Amino acid sequence: MHMTLPHRRLHRALAASAACHGLTFHPLGLHERPWSSATFTGVRLTIDLAIAGGDAAAWLDALPEEDLPVPAAIVADLIVTRRRGDRATLEVLLLEQ
Repeated sequence: MHMTLPHRRLHRALAASAACHGLTFHPLGLHERPWSSATFTGVRLTIDLAIAGGDAAAWLDALPEEDLPVPAAIVADLIVTRRRGDRATLEVLLLEQ
C-alpha cells in the first residue's frame, strides 16, 4: 500500500493515539478521494484497519473526538463507519493547511 506524505503523517498520529490505549494497528487498505469546498482543499480517506492489543472499542469510541496532530493538515472529520471484531473502517476528512 502506497502512502503519500499526508497519509503517513495521519498514520503516525493514529499510531500514537492507539499506543496511548495499549493498541497497535495495521492498515489493510486505503482509498483516497479528492475533496474541496469554496475555501478548503483536502482528501477524504477510507482506511481499513486490523487492531491488536488493549480495548479497541474504547479507542474507536474516543477517536472521533480526539484532536489528532497531523503536521500541515487538519483532521476535519473522523468517523468510525464499521467495526467487526479486531477490524475497523475509518472515514477521515484531511484538509490541507
